[in-house]
Amino acid sequence: MKKVWLLLLLIPLVSAYSISDWPSFFVKDGKFSALYVIAEEAPALDVVSATVISTSLAKYENVTTEIGTSKLDTEIADITVKNAIVIGSPCDNRAAYQLMAGPEPCNKDLAGSVGYIKLFENNGKVQLLVTGISEKDRHAAAKFLANANLKIVTSKDFVVNSNSGSVPLYFEKKNQSMNVSVNKTVVSALPVSVSNVSSNVSTEKNLSSPSRVSKARPGPYQPLEELPQQKGFWSRLWGWLSSLFW
Repeated sequence: MKKVWLLLLLIPLVSAYSISDWPSFFVKDGKFSALYVIAEEAPALDVVSATVISTSLAKYENVTTEIGTSKLDTEIADITVKNAIVIGSPCDNRAAYQLMAGPEPCNKDLAGSVGYIKLFENNGKVQLLVTGISEKDRHAAAKFLANANLKIVTSKDFVVNSNSGSVPLYFEKKNQSMNVSVNKTVVSALPVSVSNVSSNVSTEKNLSSPSRVSKARPGPYQPLEELPQQKGFWSRLWGWLSSLFW
């Protein structure tokens, strides 16, 4: 009986992965099988990040990849039942928002100028999240995943410096609210007239002091509930490649 309980306790340990196991947790019988999920309104650099990760798999021997495994976040009802690589911020990628347990505000767990690699296991499936405030942050994390020696990364979370200068949108709004200009009083020029010299002398008394403008308070940042239609994964990639030559 003791042996049975010991085996039951060991099962979660055996199935637990870390980032150092990349890409083996997506490989079965020599075939890499995972969806690449980006936001419907993703910037072109997120598409490039997915390509960087995908092409890096060529260095792994005896691993083949499937074709046409990209999806938009709006096409996935529940990311936790998929083997997936999710690229995007929880503020604009619904799959990232779900994996990070619906943070409010949506970027509260993200610091500026860094990218994140996060590993999740749900319902017998594995999800790898590449996230960050800006697309440059996510791109830095994607390049690290593609090129670095991951054997030393024995955790499920890893932070990559991006030096992008990104800051949470809340602080951007707060900084903007501090730059409210004060209204200036404009005094029209008085007509030059010898008979109206006395009115010129009293002009200074008639000047009104500038009125103060209260600083706008930044409102809470909420994730979008609905996203407008946008081009698909390959259209975005083609648009980015075209921009390099025109």
